[in-house]
Amino acid sequence: MDKGTTPAGARLVATTDKKPTGKGWRRRAPLALFAFVCTGALVAALTGAGKPLPGGGFAAGGHWIYNSVLQEVFHVDGGTANVDAHAPIPGDPGSQVVQGDTSGYVVGDSRITQFGRSSLSVERTITPPADEVPLGIQAAGGPYLVYRNAGKIVRLGDQPVTVSAGGAVGDPVVTADGTLWLHRPGVGLICKLPKHAGRISSCPVAVPKDHDAALTMVGDRPKFVDLTARTVHAVDDSALGAGVPLGVPVPPAARPAANDVGGRVAILDPVGYQLILADPQNPAAKPVTVTLPPGEYGGPVSTGSAVALVDLKTNTLLTYGSDGKRKDAKPIPQQQSGPPRLSRGEDNRVYVENGTGTHVLVVGKEGKVQDTAVTGKPATTPGPEPSRTPDASPSPPAVPEPAPVPASAPGAPASVRASAGDGLVTVTWGAAADNRSPITAYQVSWRASTGATGSTTVSGRSRQVRIGGLTNGIQYVVTVRATNRKGTGPGVSAAPVTPVAATAPVPSPAPTAGCLRAVLVEHGQWETGYGIEYIVTNRCSTTVASWKLELDLPDGTTVKKSWNSTYTRNGQHYTFRNVDYSGDIQPGESEDMGINIDGFGRPSNCRINGSPC
Repeated sequence: MDKGTTPAGARLVATTDKKPTGKGWRRRAPLALFAFVCTGALVAALTGAGKPLPGGGFAAGGHWIYNSVLQEVFHVDGGTANVDAHAPIPGDPGSQVVQGDTSGYVVGDSRITQFGRSSLSVERTITPPADEVPLGIQAAGGPYLVYRNAGKIVRLGDQPVTVSAGGAVGDPVVTADGTLWLHRPGVGLICKLPKHAGRISSCPVAVPKDHDAALTMVGDRPKFVDLTARTVHAVDDSALGAGVPLGVPVPPAARPAANDVGGRVAILDPVGYQLILADPQNPAAKPVTVTLPPGEYGGPVSTGSAVALVDLKTNTLLTYGSDGKRKDAKPIPQQQSGPPRLSRGEDNRVYVENGTGTHVLVVGKEGKVQDTAVTGKPATTPGPEPSRTPDASPSPPAVPEPAPVPASAPGAPASVRASAGDGLVTVTWGAAADNRSPITAYQVSWRASTGATGSTTVSGRSRQVRIGGLTNGIQYVVTVRATNRKGTGPGVSAAPVTPVAATAPVPSPAPTAGCLRAVLVEHGQWETGYGIEYIVTNRCSTTVASWKLELDLPDGTTVKKSWNSTYTRNGQHYTFRNVDYSGDIQPGESEDMGINIDGFGRPSNCRINGSPC
């Protein structure tokens, strides 16, 4: 690898993405979304004729993509947004590709296929060390695969090495000298893995172990974003720097980008539908807040000058500058089912693939978007039309379309998070890739530090469950798996959480009108109706002790059932009230309640605690 080209701040952020769990690691991009930074030279792939590029080296200035339909790796030139090379390599549907000095690696759920940089043929197949989707990091001394829940870091190369972190880790970042920085949220430490090291060298920085937090890079310096305290801190070799206030409230589910945007930390607030661009300097400039359309978002991923998000509801790529101004918006073409995937290339561009890797959008450094089809025909420069004679040979027969990829078990759920209460744990997650067969259920299991286990199953439309009857003071790890007709997919675990007994509450004043905001989220429809969810967020500085949500439905449309609430009906007017465990909402925190509706009329006149939703 050309060490002189290593950019600062290499880090994969998964997902969409394949993104994050609450107080542990975050999959930054829900719904199988991921982002990685490549450093060093890329491998040159085969041309359409199946021959290596001149010099046998990897093509630089772009990004490798795995096309699940064709079972090939493709190199996309970031400057032209053209496919300039490709090679047939076996792999699992939805695989990512990472690059080392002499080899490339197609990384899937069940196998890692290593292929030679010059021969572009399979060299060997490696068994993954854990049943989870890893973060791929291309940096000096790598590439690395980080299995965050298992706490395993695989350094790929001639002799792959697996390094134990001693427990679950968050999304790592890497500096220009090849040092990997890892956050261990369960124990409150930030650890270092130097380039070429076979073990973690030290964990020199202590951080709050019970805070929602993540690492990011600003320039070539790691920063610790404390979402609970709403501060950002410099990470030095031996200490955590003083906190700089973010300047705006952020929920625990917020997701910082792996790299800065024009010197600002980009943070996605998926509850309030906001993109926050915070200044990490002290004194800090006023943060920039961008209001996003209601939706479910993957990202954010930064080019350094612009930030990219994917609205997973509308399948739209959105880009913004460091000033918060919209740069571009493009739909993401879909050939088959499966969520899009965000990646940051070694050229600092962002690459957004559709679910099967058959189409890619390229985000330039300033936020403008180009798109291209990922096919077996590398781009060529147009030349003069060749002369033809009446007796010219007939054209060769057309190549048949490749057979579609068969349905398979689901992918991993995105953004699995857990938060503890009094004798209970609340678990949330994003949708798993259905891999061409609809999700029928999510299996939620838990294991206590005492060895006790339990599980529950919820519908394929669910995104949250509360687990009660747990023991205060005992640590629990919760794992979520998706199921469809083809089987059960890999599990993703949240960071360990410990339920604690509630302290005697201080009486709260009556809620101020307008303190609560209720945002409607749709959860799909079926033959006789549809499902919705309201996310209720406390925007004031005092705790809200209870809430009441009211709405009207048109004639012919009725509520079938609700969860996390009770309801009464007066004609077509419905009133929903919190249950005993969902009433208290701390400042900046959220609760949700869901409704299954018979019929297809839409709710109207929504009010929360007497104020418009």
